[in-house]
Amino acid sequence: MRERRNKLQTMEFLNAHNTARAASGASHLRWDQGLARFANDWAKQRKSDCKMTHSGGPHGENIFWYQRSVNWTPKRVVATWVDESLHYDRTTNSCGAGKMCGHYTQIIWRATTAVGCARVKCDNELGFLVVCEYSPGGNYDGESPYDLPK
Repeated sequence: MRERRNKLQTMEFLNAHNTARAASGASHLRWDQGLARFANDWAKQRKSDCKMTHSGGPHGENIFWYQRSVNWTPKRVVATWVDESLHYDRTTNSCGAGKMCGHYTQIIWRATTAVGCARVKCDNELGFLVVCEYSPGGNYDGESPYDLPK
């Protein structure tokens, strides 16, 4: 049962990412179990406080926290990140003043080819932490998510 749920969660994360990438003209990502393990290891390290702190690892990384009472799905988490597209200005390659759009640009980053995600239940019983890792990572200063790798 648990293995089946994990497979469904994996497919939902991957499909949600690839739907967003297709809408932006980017190629599909593949699921990478090594990235998923890295995401899981980092999420487990944060489960005692569930602070949305980046790992500082070698990959691109998106982090999300949600309350236990919220009806969570991987698709909904990715959709929240993709909603940041409303704040991304492609002509200036920047986010609107005081707005976030880096989760979105990481998802659609052209050079990125793989993703792996994990979710852990916070020790405080108040919510869950989701971490997605991307390889190669994106969001480099002066580069657009639409640039093709050189």
